[in-house]
Amino acid sequence: MNTAQPMVAVAAPSVVPGSLTRAADAAAAFDRYPQYQAGMRWMADFVTQPDPDLGRPGAVCPRLEPAIRANTVWLVALTVHGTTPADAADAGRLLLDLFEEVAAGPHRSTTALLGFFPGLPSERAAGFIDGGHGLLRPEAVERGLMLGEFHADSTVGGVHNRAFPVMQCPEPMYAVRAMTPHDLLFADQPGTPPADRLSYLLAYQRHIGPRLSPAVREGLEAKVSAARQALSSGDSS
Repeated sequence: MNTAQPMVAVAAPSVVPGSLTRAADAAAAFDRYPQYQAGMRWMADFVTQPDPDLGRPGAVCPRLEPAIRANTVWLVALTVHGTTPADAADAGRLLLDLFEEVAAGPHRSTTALLGFFPGLPSERAAGFIDGGHGLLRPEAVERGLMLGEFHADSTVGGVHNRAFPVMQCPEPMYAVRAMTPHDLLFADQPGTPPADRLSYLLAYQRHIGPRLSPAVREGLEAKVSAARQALSSGDSS
């Protein structure tokens, strides 16, 4: 007698109808999405401010304030029916596609899309956000996009101070933006597995390389060659 239980399909993530709004208009949705209010306060009090532990001068994210002034920051809420990393990756993929819609036009370079998860249990947030990011980041980079992972318990440190948790946010969230020349800092991280590091550098070279000066392009080619050599030699450093 076959006692196997039938598999139950989990519904795909979806955008909450009517939840997409520019940051400038987000206050009108605070009653429906308190996550927006918490996120906007976090951006004002932390992300757009300097911090002595950051390890460099300037705001935690120097690109956000100009984007807010340009009115190119968007917020959206997503419904998810599962809490596994695969569910998170599906939700993040939906955000990548939505970013391409809201960023169409001349302001792509300053556009940011922040995706919130109102129904996500707080005890599942860390595994959901971090697990999904690990699965989806290579795809995002291949598309010339950067995917940021944020939640209250994040321990991800800054580039200039690894002990400074720059990704801690009161609400679980993904942030999507276009890759910029500055992102070589994130593509060329020594602790990244060699295959991933090479993949990120090649994607950066493809999407950003034509915008770089000859000298910087030459340096990038040297990094790509070094990553190839490290991969072929089995060097994990």
